Amino acid sequence: MEDLEGRKELLKISGLKAGKVLDVGMGKCGCMSLFLARRGFKVTGIDISSWAVHKSRKEASRYKLKGSLEIRRANAEKLPFPDNSFDAVFAYHSLHHIKNVGEAIKEMFRVCKKGGLVVISDLHSKGRKEYEHEPDRDFMRKVGTYLKRQGTFVQKARTKINLMFIYRKDS
Repeated sequence: MEDLEGRKELLKISGLKAGKVLDVGMGKCGCMSLFLARRGFKVTGIDISSWAVHKSRKEASRYKLKGSLEIRRANAEKLPFPDNSFDAVFAYHSLHHIKNVGEAIKEMFRVCKKGGLVVISDLHSKGRKEYEHEPDRDFMRKVGTYLKRQGTFVQKARTKINLMFIYRKDS
C-alpha cells in the first residue's frame, strides 16, 4: 500500500525544508528516503535487512534526485553514526518491526543534532488493519512514552492510517 499522502503530511507538519536526515528502517522500497531525497534533502537511509538495502538501492536508481541518498545496512538499536550527526531523524512505518523500540528511539535522539527533530510515524489501529498487521496492543502509547523521556514535544498528528509524533532534541 502506497502512503504518499502520509509522507507529505509528515514533512509538512515537521516544517523541515532542507538538511541532513536519517531514515531509520527504510524497508525494501526506501519510500521515505526517496521522498526526502527527491525534495532536496541529504538522506541516509538504513535498514537491518540486506535484502531491503539491495531492493532500496535498485529502486533509487530509477529516480533523478534533487538531494543525495546513501543507503546502508545498519541496526536501529546501535546506529553507526557519531552523536549529533543529523538535522532530523525519521522513522516511517518502521518502529513496529524493531525489537527494542525504546533503545532505537534513544539512538535516534543520540544521532540527532541539538535542536533537531525526531519524526516518527507509525500505523494506528485502522492503519494496522489496512496493512494487515497485528492489532496495536498499545504500541503507539509506548512509543509516545519513550519519546517523552528523550525530548520536547512539538506536534502530534493523525491521518487516515498514521499516528505521527514530532519531538525536538534539547541537549
